[in-house]
Amino acid sequence: MEKIASFESLERVARERILIIDGAMGTIIQRHKLEEEDYRGERFKDWKQDVKGNNDLLVLTQPDIIHDIHGQYLDAGADIIETNTFNAQVISMAYYAMEELAYEINLQAAKIARKAADSWTKKTPEKPRFVAGAVGPTNRTASISPRVEDPGFRNTSFDELREAYGEQVRGLMKGGVDIIMIETIFDTLNAKAAGFAPLRCSKN
Repeated sequence: MEKIASFESLERVARERILIIDGAMGTIIQRHKLEEEDYRGERFKDWKQDVKGNNDLLVLTQPDIIHDIHGQYLDAGADIIETNTFNAQVISMAYYAMEELAYEINLQAAKIARKAADSWTKKTPEKPRFVAGAVGPTNRTASISPRVEDPGFRNTSFDELREAYGEQVRGLMKGGVDIIMIETIFDTLNAKAAGFAPLRCSKN
């Protein structure tokens, strides 16, 4: 998909004025009051476990809802919208036994956001809109033990995190994001692993 905007134009616009980013995706999703069958869609109707709450999965099962949420933020004046990928890496997706979907989810989430942003750029070419690939904290930490009785225990490693984030970022970049936004990571080692991902991908 050819992007209307670009990183170069984002840099130029950022030098000219303050840019507004969108708000919480999950909050708006909750307003739709989606049930288990909504999260599953047709493709995952026979999935082996519950998937309600896996908001990132909605880019595959309810893409119109996600596209509409992006549109609402753009209509409200957002210059940058975030992809619906806060937990879309293999480590967090393992909770739903959906590790193999991580790359696809990021790819599709980026494409949905890109489509929404480009449609608004066409409407207002004097105000281009941009897409940030959202990269969140995962549900495991590399520096903190989840076991009070065993402070030296770790349920993930730097290398595992780096690979997980790398796959996520590759999907986001392939889908057409302008920038990668690493957000809400409370473990500094996790954040370091996330920071390696776009650097490595940009060199490949």
